[in-house]
Amino acid sequence: MQGKSKQVNDGSYRLLPTWMHQAAIFAAALFVSILTSFLGTGDPAERFFGQIRDGLNSKPASGEIYLVEIDARSLKSLDKWPWPRSYHAQLVDRLNEAGVEQIVFDIDFSSRSTDAEDAAFAEALARAQGKVVLPTFRQPSSSGDQNAASENLPIEILREQAFLGSVNVHPGRSGQVNTYPFGAVTGGVPRPSIGALLAQANGGVNSVFELDHSIEISTIPAYSFVDIVEGRFDAASFQGKRVIVGATAIEMGDRYATARFGIVPGVLLQALAAETLMAGTALAHMGPWPMLFLAITLIAIFCRFQGRESWPKGAATVLLVLMIFMISLFAERYRYAHLDLAPAFLFIAVWIAGQYLMGFLRRLNRERYFDTATGHPNLAAWLRQKGTGKPAYVVVAEVANFGEILSILGEDDSARFVGAVADRCKFICGDVELYRIGRNQFCWKMDSESPQALENQIEAAGRVFNSPLHVGGRSVRATLCFGLVEGPFSDPLGLSSKAVLAAQRASRTGVRSLWHNESLADDTTQSLFIVSEFANALESGEVSVVYQPKFSIASGRVTGAEALVRWNSPAIGPISPAVFVPVLERENLIEPLTLFVLRRVIASLEEWHIAGRTLGCAVNISAPLLGRDTFVETALEIVRSGRANGSLLTFELTETAVVTSPDITAASIGRFAELGIHLSIDDFGTGQSTLSYLKDFSASEIKIDQSFIRLIASSNANRIMVRSTIEMAHALGITVVAEGVEDEITFNMLEEFGCDMIQGWHIGRPLTGEAFFESWVRRKTDSPENKADTAAA
Repeated sequence: MQGKSKQVNDGSYRLLPTWMHQAAIFAAALFVSILTSFLGTGDPAERFFGQIRDGLNSKPASGEIYLVEIDARSLKSLDKWPWPRSYHAQLVDRLNEAGVEQIVFDIDFSSRSTDAEDAAFAEALARAQGKVVLPTFRQPSSSGDQNAASENLPIEILREQAFLGSVNVHPGRSGQVNTYPFGAVTGGVPRPSIGALLAQANGGVNSVFELDHSIEISTIPAYSFVDIVEGRFDAASFQGKRVIVGATAIEMGDRYATARFGIVPGVLLQALAAETLMAGTALAHMGPWPMLFLAITLIAIFCRFQGRESWPKGAATVLLVLMIFMISLFAERYRYAHLDLAPAFLFIAVWIAGQYLMGFLRRLNRERYFDTATGHPNLAAWLRQKGTGKPAYVVVAEVANFGEILSILGEDDSARFVGAVADRCKFICGDVELYRIGRNQFCWKMDSESPQALENQIEAAGRVFNSPLHVGGRSVRATLCFGLVEGPFSDPLGLSSKAVLAAQRASRTGVRSLWHNESLADDTTQSLFIVSEFANALESGEVSVVYQPKFSIASGRVTGAEALVRWNSPAIGPISPAVFVPVLERENLIEPLTLFVLRRVIASLEEWHIAGRTLGCAVNISAPLLGRDTFVETALEIVRSGRANGSLLTFELTETAVVTSPDITAASIGRFAELGIHLSIDDFGTGQSTLSYLKDFSASEIKIDQSFIRLIASSNANRIMVRSTIEMAHALGITVVAEGVEDEITFNMLEEFGCDMIQGWHIGRPLTGEAFFESWVRRKTDSPENKADTAAA
């Protein structure tokens, strides 16, 4: 889009510098990640990521470890638990005969049974010749002392014939068992865990390793205890295998929660620990720091190559997360280490959330302090400048024909037009910041220019805008007027308001530029007074209607009048219509005044008719009112409700007025014509659409402006113009009124030219309703020779 421009860094209306934003976000992301790691609040997420990794790295068990289950079927087939230890002796003998390499029990043998049963089991252990491992474990003391624990060892007769291994496992703070010890001290002796014994692996006592949940525990070969005891198994398949025996029946208890497999029997955890060691996946746990450091590094690299205000978005974010996850996945698959992901991902999440938050705040800041169409700072940004108190010049450029241009452009082209105007204004003001402070106003300040240098700059601006702008395939010419003011830059709003006032006055008066002065301030004060006090003045009677007679040359008598308004304020005295009418038009307050005058005129026409004098009267109508349905309907109702004939009423429409909707205006005039109301074109000859007004609106009368009439005695050009206008109007069947006739010579020349009606001080000055009635209705003093008496009245 046109109009996008470089933005100057001004801390008065911008957020903190970008590097400070990034530092704050980085610190917040790092703090949250580290705190989460220490508090363990990221453990659920870590377990989730771990499950995904384990699923992707899934692999079967080694097949070297067999599980003999004390399952529900075995419990049902054999005696009630606890079984006679001769059953365990039979199991040992069967497995020993099958040639197993090792038999590990995860069953408590710390209490005596019968001497015969204990001896039978001990003899079987002896026959196994050191292949059997019995469990030892620590459990909380029944005394209630939380720091005390009892140690459970197999009874002496049994432990003399077997090797002892620790079976203790310790759930983490999540309640799940995800780590496993290499060994523990029981009975004052360091003992390896049965998982380490099964895997024939070594490790430090009380040191732990991560269980490899990617090993599918369902692939560990499992056999029912009763089937082994009763010989219903393939003995050859057990040759050289390692066997672990333990309870899997639910009613036996001994169950633990795991991250991936849910609740599983303790014996399966022992087998999983052995499989982990045998697979070589008992990896070092590196914690959160490697992946957190990697996340920080990758984001830094991304921002380095994408720009300091960029961050991973969309596909880049997915790629970044996927890259970190794959590194952790392959680190486990290829047996390097266990790497925590949650803190790294949390760092990325907080980082990106912080970036989006900063982006949102930047957008809010931009929407608040920058104009979307041009990219330049707006009025809010202008007002936030810090006043220095040093002298400065403030310039406001106003597009005088802004509304007209936008009326022919679409939304997109309108934005392009504004952008193009901003570009040229930026070219004019140079390196200083350009602000768009209004819909059609741009502003900048100059600190060191002299008044003459500034005027030269404005003159150059005029030349810049002489060439049209090309927007959407159209060539449009922007008319810019400039307001200038000088003063200490301690009040940006005050200075820019004064410059705006000067620019608006320059626009209305048709000059290129104007300096603000006290007279403009006085005019503004008066305008504010008019706007604020008008409604009260209308109700209180301060506003009145006066009538100026219109003299017919053909009949030699006064045949009508023009209604004019006067405002005599008790506060400031008389206010000229030339002052308050334009203000009311500009502020859309002219409708109540026009309807007020119309009501007075209708009442006067009725009064004159009752007095026996049929006179017409003209009312001035502001062109925009004819496009308002509310005004048209109210005016028609006023005329219909009165007893005066509509043909005695004339609406005067100023030729210089801008008619924005000719079709609607013509339709309204047609509705008034149905009631007999005539249309007169006022100030004829001063506008640019003379013939089009006559053609489009079917006017029955024109009024030649007094600026031409007053000079016909001394100006040949004016005489030619007035005579030709009268002849043209008569050729079209239109009545001609000359206004501003003030002497006998002018009267006689107009009579010679064939003018139809005369209006001016030579006939009579504007009079109040009562005075007009006495002078022109009751006394019937129609001759111009009586003007002295009329004036006196």
